[in-house]
Parts: sequence; C-alpha cells; structure tokens
Amino acid sequence: MQTRQTSNAGQRWLMYWGLWGLLATLLTSCALETKEEAEKRLNDSGSAGKLTSVQFYVPVENENKITIVDIADASVVGEIEVGEGPMNTVFSSTMRQAYVTNHLSSTVSFIDTMNLKQTAEVEVGPMPHGLVLSADNKTLYVATIADQYLYVLDTQKAEVTQTIDMGEGAKTNYITSYGKTIYVSDHENDKVYIVDTTTNSLERTLSTGSLPRAVKVSGDGSKLYVPTANDGNLEIYDTATGEQLSVIAAVEGATDVVITEDESIAVISGVEGNSLAIIDLKEEQTLAIVEDLPGAKHLAFNRLENRVYVTLSESDEIAVIDMASYKVEYKLKVGVRPHGIQIKALPGIGGSC
Repeated sequence: MQTRQTSNAGQRWLMYWGLWGLLATLLTSCALETKEEAEKRLNDSGSAGKLTSVQFYVPVENENKITIVDIADASVVGEIEVGEGPMNTVFSSTMRQAYVTNHLSSTVSFIDTMNLKQTAEVEVGPMPHGLVLSADNKTLYVATIADQYLYVLDTQKAEVTQTIDMGEGAKTNYITSYGKTIYVSDHENDKVYIVDTTTNSLERTLSTGSLPRAVKVSGDGSKLYVPTANDGNLEIYDTATGEQLSVIAAVEGATDVVITEDESIAVISGVEGNSLAIIDLKEEQTLAIVEDLPGAKHLAFNRLENRVYVTLSESDEIAVIDMASYKVEYKLKVGVRPHGIQIKALPGIGGSC
C-alpha cells in the first residue's frame, strides 16, 4: 500500500514537471523546439538547407551574398553567393526557391534553398530593387530603379518574357501585391503605380507624399500603407477608391513598414533617422520610438509577431526588438551593409519562430 502511494505521488510529480516543461518551451522564442533540439539541428550537416528550418534570408550589399540566420538559435548558419549588390528576396510558396534582385549587376538570382546555390542569374533592367512572385510561383515581377518598366519573368524558363511600361520618366522601386493587383512605388515622382496582372498593364496611379518607399498592402487587400521618407509619415490609402484615409507621423526617413495580422500595430523603420517607430493604428498614436539603430532599413516579424527584426545598414547587423517591451533584445553581425530581410518558413513547421 505504501509503495502504491509513493508511485502515485511520483506520477503526479512527473505530470507536473512535464506540464512545466511544456510551458517553458512555449514561452521560448520557438515553441515546439527546445534548445537541445535546436542545437542538434544546427549541428547536423546541411541544416541551413533544410526546408523545416525557420530562417531569415538577409541580402548583404557589399559582400554579394545572402546571409542565412536561424531564428531559433539566433545565429548565422549559412551563406549563398549571388550577383553584385543584392537588395531584396522573395520565396516560392514551397520555400524551395528564392529570388534575389542584384542592384549593381542588374540581374535576378534564382536560388535553390535546399542546396544553397544560385541556379541561374537573369539579366533585367538597370538597378533592380523590389520584386514579387505570383501565387502560382510561375511569374516574377521585378521593379528597376533606373528605368520606367516592370520586368516580367517566367520562373520555369528563367527568362524575361515581357515589360510593363509605367510611363515616361517613371522610376520603379518597391513593390507589393494582393491577388491580381501589384502596387509599385516611385520615389522620384511621389507616386504609386497600380498594375493589373491579368492584363499586365498599368491600371491607375496614386499621388503620395514626398519620397514613398516600401509600400505594403493589408491582409485583406483593402488598404495600402505608404512610408514617405521626406515627410517622415505613414500614409494609408483605400485601395478600391484611392482615397487617402489617414496620415500618421512616424519617423525621420520613413523606409519600410510591417503591419500585424490584426492590423492594430505598425512598425516603421527610418534609415536616415537611425530608428524605428511602433504605432497604434487604431488610435493613430506612437507607442514607442526605438533609437540607436544605425541605418535602420528593412523589417520582418517572426511568426508570433512578438519580435520584429530590422537590418542595420550602417552597423552591418540585424537588431531584434521585443514587441512587448519595445526594447532591443540583441544585435547580430550579418555582413557589410545588409539590405532586405525575408522569413523562410513553411506553414506549421518549426513551431512559432
């Protein structure tokens, strides 16, 4: 009888310990993966190329490479050589392919993310910058700063199949999309071009504040978010009517913006201001300004949206900001002049990194 009581107590202890262990795991940056599991994964050969790895790809301008950052382990786990002056990255829905604009070589790199190799380099227009991929992964649209066109690439054939003219004097820069519509910022002419991809033609044009940069569209496609660098603002537009809904003071040199899934919070980086702003979109109020971020350029959330990552082009780092405290958790060296940052994560894989 005494032995049975001891056994029950031991079982209860094990149950409580197991529940505590589960809670501790859920409170880490990546639920469903313990520190030991992360270390084992990173020690496995070729872990940087595993589809199940949750990572950021960071183009590094002055080293002609992509730096691969493991989110769970907060470390650099690999590199991929690309063209000259890489800027921004987009992934296929399977995460098996990535595409990178190379500003100085005027090309787009096609990357095999499992073998960590460039498989093709396709020439496009001068100074390519932003890019988006169609939902079926078959068509890539590339914006080029030094001319007036969008370049349309067939990803299966790795070739340019068409150009879309934005009009004389246009300068295409950043690009975002929703459904069959693409939005392209023109930082020199203070415009956003709206392109219909069913016809691959310019549909209409929006006039914006001064020097629009990395435009983003809301999850339901109803709103367009436009950081305007010379004004230091975040402008919000109704995509159906083109009406400007609001203008919110943000940060000097407003550059990029990321929006939480529920559209309650916006984070705006400011490359000239060396800082970022965290804004309550419902109240249109600034919650915090995070400073000491040299050349704060591009942004990405982790999947829980409890951390935001920003490339620091002037200190060769990425900084990780906690969204609860609005404090910098740490900075990580990634190479000389990091530019864009894009998460590589299959849905449902790797927990909540």
